[in-house]
Amino acid sequence: MKNLLLTTLYLILIQLTTFGQSSIKAKIVDEKKQAIPYASILLRKSADSTLVKGFISDEQGILNAQHLPEGLFTLKIQSTGYQARVIKMDEIKYNSQIDLGTIQLDPSSTELANVEIKATKPFIENLVDKTVVNVENSVMAAGNSAMEVIEKSPGVIVDKDGNISIRGKQGAKVMIDGKISYLTGSDLNNYLRNLGADQIAQLEIISNPSAKYDAAGTAGILNIKLKKNTQMGMNGSVNATLGQGFYTRGRVGFNLNYRKSNWNWFSNGSYVHQPNMNTIDITRQFAKQGEVWNSNSFYNYIAQNAQLKAGVDWTYSPKTTLGLLVSGGRSQTNLYHGINRTTQRNLNNQLLSQLDTYNTLDNPFSNLATNFNYKHSYDSTGKELTIDLDYARFHDRGTSVYLTQWFGATNNPIKSDSLIRTQSLSNIDQYSFKSDYVLPVNKTTKWGMGLKSSLVSTDNDVQFTSRTKENPSYSFLDGLSNRFQYNEQIHAAYINQDKKLGKWSYQLGLRGEWTIAQGKSISYKSNVPDSSFKRSYFQIFPSAFLQFEANKKNNLGLKYSRRIDRPQYSSMNPFIFYIDNYNYEVGNPNLLPQLTNSFEFTHTYAGAYTTSLAYSHTDQVITQLLKQDTEKRVTYQTTDNLAQRVTYSLGFSLPIPIKSWWTSNTDIYLNHVELTGKLDQTSINPVGNMLYLNSNHTFSLKHDIKIEVGGQYFTGGLEQAFNFQSGGALNLGIQKTIMNKKGTLRLNASDILYTQIPNATIKYADLDVFVKSRGETRVVRLNFSYRFGNTSIKAARERSTGLESEKGRVKNTN
Repeated sequence: MKNLLLTTLYLILIQLTTFGQSSIKAKIVDEKKQAIPYASILLRKSADSTLVKGFISDEQGILNAQHLPEGLFTLKIQSTGYQARVIKMDEIKYNSQIDLGTIQLDPSSTELANVEIKATKPFIENLVDKTVVNVENSVMAAGNSAMEVIEKSPGVIVDKDGNISIRGKQGAKVMIDGKISYLTGSDLNNYLRNLGADQIAQLEIISNPSAKYDAAGTAGILNIKLKKNTQMGMNGSVNATLGQGFYTRGRVGFNLNYRKSNWNWFSNGSYVHQPNMNTIDITRQFAKQGEVWNSNSFYNYIAQNAQLKAGVDWTYSPKTTLGLLVSGGRSQTNLYHGINRTTQRNLNNQLLSQLDTYNTLDNPFSNLATNFNYKHSYDSTGKELTIDLDYARFHDRGTSVYLTQWFGATNNPIKSDSLIRTQSLSNIDQYSFKSDYVLPVNKTTKWGMGLKSSLVSTDNDVQFTSRTKENPSYSFLDGLSNRFQYNEQIHAAYINQDKKLGKWSYQLGLRGEWTIAQGKSISYKSNVPDSSFKRSYFQIFPSAFLQFEANKKNNLGLKYSRRIDRPQYSSMNPFIFYIDNYNYEVGNPNLLPQLTNSFEFTHTYAGAYTTSLAYSHTDQVITQLLKQDTEKRVTYQTTDNLAQRVTYSLGFSLPIPIKSWWTSNTDIYLNHVELTGKLDQTSINPVGNMLYLNSNHTFSLKHDIKIEVGGQYFTGGLEQAFNFQSGGALNLGIQKTIMNKKGTLRLNASDILYTQIPNATIKYADLDVFVKSRGETRVVRLNFSYRFGNTSIKAARERSTGLESEKGRVKNTN
């Protein structure tokens, strides 16, 4: 762990100290010697014209670029209505002070009649509610994938598995052309790595979503806006991955897109075969009883998953598009060799008893989703209407068998073996209608409004049976068996206003959501009555964003939003999931949603370097807890609502080009978390402090070879109600494009030092628990991908969006 921290700090120190005190000064003028404001200036490598940094001139046409990397570069100056000019410069050294004097741009030879000339958009724009990366026409778009552009965007972190975080908040949603992507996990990762950056117009980084978006979730949104074009033909990609960890695993997938006339057909699919293993060691101290209980578990399982999607878009007219999407899949998880050994010892480490539990699992899961989409653009001002209709169904069936053996201090059996079998069945149906309307008033004012209704119905049934050597026939355990039904409706409406006033801009939004929920727990025991609940409540979710452009280098922002997180459906399911007779997990049908008020102040320098100071306050915190029956030595995990959580954070985003061939992106976050509440009438107040470092470095070598070195380190902190220790990961990768740049080979190794999963301690009330868990995080992967066909065809619109917040509450949608 010490080596990992030193490695991460060393990489950061290099990038900070290598970044010199050099600068470039110039004044951009036209043929009449008048200043050209907001001209776009691109610093490129002389060797291959790769973009290193972008700048814009100020109101007086002045360029003052500082803190430049060393090397040989060219400077390209361009502005709409003028011919671009490229200047070769002398080598930039650590403290070079280059003054280019006055640079004149000549008018374009083509006269544009009755057209308003505007300055070229800067590479990075900080708007009131989001940060925009203008990828179109930048060198960044040449030869890179969408994921590579995302990895280099300010405030965005991509881990080894392709999971995206925005300003340190994990679980960011990805949208394509304003529609939440139906893809998750490795499928989304492969789609983005095979989507060419030259198909992207803009990236929108939304750290605090406005009232327009579902109030659920607090991790932010990344919206990829694709270029519009009318190229005809077919394109696609195929990919295959072979991985080696504790076991060998593999993945294959494809994307296909065909556009002809007013029709665009698309499909993609994937198949994953992933054996895995997991070990969990739990130590429980019972001080008053003078006992220590140790549980050591090893799980060896195989997960297989196949997913397929197909759809069509029909451009009815230049202003109207209709689309239909169908997606579905099936997964199968099998646990063949699960074993848990629990020992009871005294304080002198003498064995008192031992419990061995062997278990197997057969768990098929399937899903089906459909989406109908309508979009109409009324005119060129941005006035448009969109409508989404969605339906999704999830079917989950599982059978688990637990064989338990009891032994005494001398390893002698003290009671007969027992076998418990659980059979579970879960069906979830989701329906949704959503409509959004955008109404620009003028160039500085825009209104947005919309409606959404969703209906969810879940039906979960679990039945326990058991047998022993003396009673070999299965007996129904009506006290443990249960059926739980849950229905939920959410009806929402929102309104937004965007306004720009000189250097000031703001966005105000208000969203209202009315929730109607009812649940029923049906007991199989004749003398136990059914239990049920009904809830109906209305919540408002305001959002406000204020931005001040102090000058072309400094931008200040203030953001506020109120959000909601509803419990996962499985967390409300009152079923029992066993590890052994003394350790298990149980759901809580009385869970309430948690509500979060978030404030964030940001300062952005030169459109890239961001400092953020944030505060959030969450009520009715949905928290995973351990509870304990000390007399019976039983410890179980459940989910409950605690009173509140307060979080303070300070963050720095540093996308720094060190050399012309070496770029880096480093994020540093400091978090302080306070959690308060009551557990069985006992007040608890766990507190956690964490320093998080994430640094990724890309080395562009000759012959289209790229090497990536990255890592994360965290000092420990508070997660749920558990204090976790320090951890991190060191990752390495190498990539080469082949086959006329249509094929890509990637070799990467993740968590090389095997330090990613930290240990955790739980100490509150009468609990004193230490948990050590290990999984297959150290994996070497070889990936090959190949793009074929007409790569200038715009990719299909990614969508399936009315149900995304609801789908996120289903535990096994992958």
